[in-house]
Amino acid sequence: MQNLYKYLIAATILQFTAFKTIAQERFELNSDLIWSEILNDYETFYQRDRLLRVAGVFSLGAVVANSRLDPKIQTWHQDNIKSSFSDNISSVAKLFGEKTLMVPISLAATAMQLSSTKNAFGHWGQLTFRSYLVGAPAVGTLQLLTGGSRPRDHYQDAHWRPFNDDNGVSGHAFMGAVPFLVLSKMEHLSPMQQNLALFASGLSAWSRVNDDAHYFSQALLGWFMAWEAVDAVNSNGLNGNWMQVSPYTFGDGIGVSVAVNW
Repeated sequence: MQNLYKYLIAATILQFTAFKTIAQERFELNSDLIWSEILNDYETFYQRDRLLRVAGVFSLGAVVANSRLDPKIQTWHQDNIKSSFSDNISSVAKLFGEKTLMVPISLAATAMQLSSTKNAFGHWGQLTFRSYLVGAPAVGTLQLLTGGSRPRDHYQDAHWRPFNDDNGVSGHAFMGAVPFLVLSKMEHLSPMQQNLALFASGLSAWSRVNDDAHYFSQALLGWFMAWEAVDAVNSNGLNGNWMQVSPYTFGDGIGVSVAVNW
């Protein structure tokens, strides 16, 4: 019950100002179109350019996971950042990554639009749920393909061992990032509100590192998959696209380019 109160307080603080700003907007969802929208989301998500981008970022993640970087980052955080204060923040941030909380909330919000209730919360809910639908199968598949283990597991490393485990991509990071990334891309938000939502999108991922539940690369890849899922839905029903991440080659090497639009 105490965790539930923390969750409600955090949700109110982080989302109230954003919803208040767009509360006057009127959105209406035609239930006959929602499944075609979901199919469009999948088509957009699995486009060639996106798959290449995902491959490029996961290649970098593989370097971090299969070297000593992940354990070193984990040790540094546990020795220098982790404290009772960080644990308190993490206990709240972790709740936003709980599928048993966030999926029902997004579904309830979606139902508001399906019943013709016109409000910003309903619009946010259906976009969040669509992002979960398009991204969750990919996250689950990549968790198995990478086969990474947790810091607390007996391997004591983040090395990828395909199909040996299912923690190579953080599900909490993915679930917790989606709602706030959706907010950060919605129109009529002030820059401060967008930045606040973007910052909040990474809290669940950070909480997993703080709690020694995931390595840095695993948390980051979970957040990145949330970004890609929301970006796919963004192309079909949101406004604005302030950042693009793309792989590129130079000489005999490969890298990642980041383009930011203001």
